[in-house]
Amino acid sequence: MQNFHNSKSKYLLALHSCSESFGIAIKDTKNPEKRIKSEVFNIGRSLSNKVFHCIETILPREFWKQIIRISVAKGPGSFTSTRLTISIARTIAQQIDCSLDSISTFHLMAPRLYKELAENQILNPFWITDSLPRRGIVAGQYQLVKIHKESNFHEFSEIITPKLISDEKQMNPSIKASNNIEKDIISLINFSEYCQNSQVQATWEKTLPIYPTSPIDNQR
Repeated sequence: MQNFHNSKSKYLLALHSCSESFGIAIKDTKNPEKRIKSEVFNIGRSLSNKVFHCIETILPREFWKQIIRISVAKGPGSFTSTRLTISIARTIAQQIDCSLDSISTFHLMAPRLYKELAENQILNPFWITDSLPRRGIVAGQYQLVKIHKESNFHEFSEIITPKLISDEKQMNPSIKASNNIEKDIISLINFSEYCQNSQVQATWEKTLPIYPTSPIDNQR
């Protein structure tokens, strides 16, 4: 079997840390088998100390210059973890001069969660929601656009980016957000491949985290 790491490889790198788990995936675009290598590290609050070690576990540092595109989950999620991973993704993208794609965590969940809809609702807009204690409900609205079978990428339109919603009556149908980093990191790398094949231009300067609530809100 072909060695996953070699001097001719060109890598896609995906990073997802909007929860206490840190997901990483890479894909070698020069590998005829187009394998995906991924791993989820349950490191909790140790992310800042272990993030580079985790990335090197999947892709040794000597191959980082062969990364041609990075994708990152931008929240909503853990304030600290999301900010840290986006900062690292921006830094690497800047240093090696590659594209940096970002997508919301709810957007990544959509290919999993839309299957919970009734059959007559699958092609219609739907909401993904998450309740925040004492703050309200964060929600985003999505709609299936197309399933790209060649890359296994489910294309969804993010009609409304996740934000605090005051009127719950408008959110119908809705599905409760649920983390599954093992599956969502694969969706993230597939998103990266779709952007690469579509020649989407994405610069690190425009990649910012989604904060539906301010860290200084609701202070007592």
